Amino acid sequence: MNRYSEQAENSIFFQQLDICCQKVAEQIGEKPISDWTNSDYVRLSGLLSRKTSIHLSESTLKRIFGKSKTSTRYYPQKATRDALAKFIGYRDWYEFEFKNPIIDVKTGLVQKAPAKTPETHKQESNKKMLYFIAFIVLVTFIAIVLLRKPDTGTDLFAQNVKLKCINPEGLTPHSAIFKLDAAGPLPDSSSNFSVDFGDGKIKRVNLSDSLFNHYYEIPGRYYPVLLYKKRPIDTGYVYLQSKTWSAITSVMQDTTRVYPVLVKDLGLRTPITVSAREVYSAGVDTNRTFFVHFSHVRPTNINGDNFELTVHVASSENRAGVRCSQADLFIYGEKDKHVFGIIKPECVAWAHYQFSEDVKDGAKYDLRALGHDLSTGADLKLRIENKQVKLYINSKEAFKTQYNKSIGKIMGVKLTIAGIGYFENLHISDLKTKETF
Repeated sequence: MNRYSEQAENSIFFQQLDICCQKVAEQIGEKPISDWTNSDYVRLSGLLSRKTSIHLSESTLKRIFGKSKTSTRYYPQKATRDALAKFIGYRDWYEFEFKNPIIDVKTGLVQKAPAKTPETHKQESNKKMLYFIAFIVLVTFIAIVLLRKPDTGTDLFAQNVKLKCINPEGLTPHSAIFKLDAAGPLPDSSSNFSVDFGDGKIKRVNLSDSLFNHYYEIPGRYYPVLLYKKRPIDTGYVYLQSKTWSAITSVMQDTTRVYPVLVKDLGLRTPITVSAREVYSAGVDTNRTFFVHFSHVRPTNINGDNFELTVHVASSENRAGVRCSQADLFIYGEKDKHVFGIIKPECVAWAHYQFSEDVKDGAKYDLRALGHDLSTGADLKLRIENKQVKLYINSKEAFKTQYNKSIGKIMGVKLTIAGIGYFENLHISDLKTKETF
């Protein structure tokens, strides 16, 4: 803790911190800080992160605002104070201190912070030396990069290599045949190519191979990407349609195969579901964690950037092999896809979404908005209007975002449920033409 914060609870440091906290509170609402609940600190954490790109947890904010009572008050480090100052319109904490001086009520004079000790000066000198060394290292690195002779011939060649799928459309399963088309002679680095097939599998390929195959097992629209030195340089598509709703199961951590559930007239069931016996008959150990992929993939004229989707979904109840009871919804477009997963609140580390180029996952981002227990069922509504995304759960807005790149027309949907769940009343309609799926 800062040595000055140990000297006096009501020192000039805490007086200025209190002023800053009050200004933050005034900016986000009229409720006094004394009436704040946990949700107010959660909301402030999100607002701070979006505005300053600095994440302060609700527990840290509670310590700063005095909500968490301790024997000595917490005085945050400068980076944290800078974030609070930036949130209310200042460049940093120093500017906030300068423009919000503490006036002694007896003398009318501006109070000044205690002078820096020799130890503090030494610490600052050490920091300046570290910054100088880091600057020298950075300049040296930039010079090396700029002076290095680029491998222009090979990279320019790679830009002219295209990924081609000879038979991109079919039913499931499907063996897609690929080839790399190249202009000019083959370079020595032709082995630096690989293909991400869009279904979680990646394969290194060589320009000397005239053809190579990939086996797709689940209906959908895939977007295989050609990579050169792990950088994307070209893409294509593989489109596997289904005549009606189909159900295929997969087992967690088993990437070797999937298990089709052979049932008749699945699309006529109300609700649409499969039983544990049917999954077991497909070859799945139902004591393990498994997923059921319900797919209906066919082309439409519905605009993937202007539509509304509604569905009632119930995920698996608590059972062996299922802890988080998640449900993932995929909307395939001509050029890209929309995907979002709803999962139990305690499991949001596994939450994720993709709306065209906007991709986030719970391991790196705060996706608590996608945390909801679907084991008893819930009504979902996804509305995308002019690339503005809003998700409603039981008629309440839960999440929103936006993206820039169009996905084109909707080419099918897939609903993946962990364990045995069901869905019903799935409708998709174009906001302008009113065409439905």
